[in-house]
Amino acid sequence: MWIKDNQQDISKSEFLEAYPNLGNYLLDKSLKYLSEHDKVFVFPTDLSKIPDLDESAKIFESVDDKVKSQNVAGFIGYRDEQLTIHSRFAQADDKDYFLHYMLQKVLHINLTNLDTALSQDQQFYQLLVYLFPKYLQAALRKGLYKEYRRFDYHDANIKGSLDVAKHIKASTPFTGKIAYRTREFSYDNPLLQLVRHTIEYIKVSQKNSYSILASNPETRENVKAVAEVTASYQLSDRQTVIMSNQKERLRHAYFKEYTALQQLCLLLLTGQKQAVGGNRDNIHGILFDVAWLWEEYIATLLGKEFVHPRNKASQDGISVFSDRQRTVYPDFYSIEKGVVLDAKYKRLELTEKGIDRSDLYQLISYTYILKANLAGVVFPSQDNVGDNEIGELAGYGAMLKKWSIKIPQGCTSYDAFVTEMAKNEKKFLETLKQSYAIAAQSQNG
Repeated sequence: MWIKDNQQDISKSEFLEAYPNLGNYLLDKSLKYLSEHDKVFVFPTDLSKIPDLDESAKIFESVDDKVKSQNVAGFIGYRDEQLTIHSRFAQADDKDYFLHYMLQKVLHINLTNLDTALSQDQQFYQLLVYLFPKYLQAALRKGLYKEYRRFDYHDANIKGSLDVAKHIKASTPFTGKIAYRTREFSYDNPLLQLVRHTIEYIKVSQKNSYSILASNPETRENVKAVAEVTASYQLSDRQTVIMSNQKERLRHAYFKEYTALQQLCLLLLTGQKQAVGGNRDNIHGILFDVAWLWEEYIATLLGKEFVHPRNKASQDGISVFSDRQRTVYPDFYSIEKGVVLDAKYKRLELTEKGIDRSDLYQLISYTYILKANLAGVVFPSQDNVGDNEIGELAGYGAMLKKWSIKIPQGCTSYDAFVTEMAKNEKKFLETLKQSYAIAAQSQNG
């Protein structure tokens, strides 16, 4: 059964017939529930901080006799059933080049290295290996994880509780040393040992491990930082470390990024057959917020010429009031160019000019606050729409537009798709540049 993101007309009876077990399990279950109770990875990991995808959102919502999908693409398995949610730009031959292209651009994953001959379970496992650096990066932004551990010492610098039995055994006759125990904060703990074992596992199990663990400076620094604080690492301890982490799962809300990393490491280290397909009663899979991917993909095109605010990190927002008591976060803006842009993963080509009322009011607010000459939305389309004027704002005359990037269809290979996308990206950037040049000239004239 062919299922796409944001599909509103899926027949409930056909859906349940195609996926009798998985369908009943997934219907009306929230993303938060599946990510916490099953082996379902949702990227980005922190659902509560994704404005376009609420953690209470359901992958599939039943409405009367229909099933609706969300801004989510990926795949989920349960027992002998495999369900793939394609992006709406996927080709009929099951090749979702668009989703793969955005993953490669945003996450720096070289998807040409993925073995397409593998089964879907195996591809899921292999893709998680490529995502490991991103999960590591998200966790280490909270700092290296440390926890209290007990240490045994036998020296003259006593600072904890006396270990009488060990002292009698090791210090008879007395040589000036005392046996004692302390409870100290340590980075060399079971969780970071698990991460270290995963890093070492990737080094020896993946033929392109260098491109995975050294693809960018931040990843290299993260790997180095973990190695430096896990000096007690021993390959022979791997099973003990795995069992310790399986028994003591990290639950603290502040360390949710580490919780996701711990889950990923356990999945990779316990092996493909056991972790992915071993317990067929566990749902397993990986899901991507396509709207988030689209915004981050646009960020790669616009580069440093535009500010890309991070509302979840409260960075680079703009103040609604002069006292900065209320801050809002456009997707992209440039004060120098007088432009503000929003990335929208919506079917805006279906309306000749307009956009949703809420999107329009939001855009107008950003425009007036920044005193921009030009504002608009950027959306994907199968049609060669180009740029389309929404209208000129009453007041100081800023222009509102919408720009589309054409997503190629009918490509015979991924390389052909990449070539066509490069042409369409160049056309979009040229059109955008012309638009804000004309808008600036109009304002100055």
